[in-house]
Amino acid sequence: MQMASATMSSHLSSYYITIFLLLALASLCTPSVANEDGSNGSDPDSRRRARAAATVFELLSVHNAARQAVGVPPLAWSGQIAGYAKSYAQSRRGDCAPRRSPLFYFGENLFVGKGRHWNATSLAAAWVDEGQWYDYESNSCAAPPGAGCGHYTQAVWRNTTQLGCARIVCDSGDTLLVCDYFPPGNYGTGRPY
Repeated sequence: MQMASATMSSHLSSYYITIFLLLALASLCTPSVANEDGSNGSDPDSRRRARAAATVFELLSVHNAARQAVGVPPLAWSGQIAGYAKSYAQSRRGDCAPRRSPLFYFGENLFVGKGRHWNATSLAAAWVDEGQWYDYESNSCAAPPGAGCGHYTQAVWRNTTQLGCARIVCDSGDTLLVCDYFPPGNYGTGRPY
């Protein structure tokens, strides 16, 4: 399993590099559009929508690369689930605590990163990186103290089909990412894939 983890880690690393390069290239190739008055200013709403679309792309890319590595179908984005995740994330703005939401209809992963300069890829990648400690044959986790495999197993859970996430900057200046999954995973004693 150690060799499989190293191979998966290598595949995921090259996938992340490819995604970063594509995003960088896309930002360089975006044409400048003049407004009706001839200025080159951009509509703030269109910039916000573009950032949101890029975040969705990043989150799906990280999750679906991990899922592809273990042979399960990709996740689809759900705006409805993302709305729930956003509402819950905003309720944690004051304390930025990565506590599970009370709605157990979804599976859920939470992550708090120190500071505001976390992108969605690096936040979700921390969950996927837990796969290095998961052993499929024994369906067990050999994570060091204070770590686990539950975020990873939810991300790759075979029956999960939909993902919705929200990222906010808390009052503390730290970044909170909430991702909800449907149907939820990590139940029973079965393997995730």
